[in-house]
Amino acid sequence: MQNPWLAIPLGDYEAHMSLPSINQAAMLADELELLLEQMSPASLAIIGCAGGNGLERIKPGQLERLVAVDVNPKYIEHTRDRYAMRLPNLELHCADVESESMQFEPVDLTFAALIFEYVDVPSALRSLKRTSRAGGTLAVLLQLSHPSQGEVSASRYASLRALEPAMKLISPQELCREAAAAGFQAARCKTIGLPSGKEFWLQTFRS
Repeated sequence: MQNPWLAIPLGDYEAHMSLPSINQAAMLADELELLLEQMSPASLAIIGCAGGNGLERIKPGQLERLVAVDVNPKYIEHTRDRYAMRLPNLELHCADVESESMQFEPVDLTFAALIFEYVDVPSALRSLKRTSRAGGTLAVLLQLSHPSQGEVSASRYASLRALEPAMKLISPQELCREAAAAGFQAARCKTIGLPSGKEFWLQTFRS
């Protein structure tokens, strides 16, 4: 079965995530910016970068290395067009986080937001362990289940409905179990609530 992310136009995804009723794009960028302020890493990888999720918050020269990964080659090219000139140390990789083909030099901080809902969790964690420096941090943001809202937020962008059969929410407890098996140690966590009523879980791990 084809990965549904390969069929969704970037414009639809970004418009959907930026709708005031959803507002997840700003939340993701806020959380990345806060992690950078708190940890001051020398190197960062963003997994599932889409068209550059959060890169607008990064200042030129802020990082020694900056890696952005996405499975959709069109998303990667949009990211290149938007940010390669402003962030000349940007490394772009079109790769599947579940696959051993995702290869780059390990980084201090990895930001993996809203990807574990669509992947084989043990396989993805093995890949992220390989690309995390010893003592580095993996920050994972999960969507939590909601009693009255669909897993994929409703909007006028019909292409996003293709995600519904592929999306499977993972609990923080399951994530922590699988992360421990992959060699990560759980650190800080917090719950993030949005005006829509949806809630998200941010968990950091030490490699």
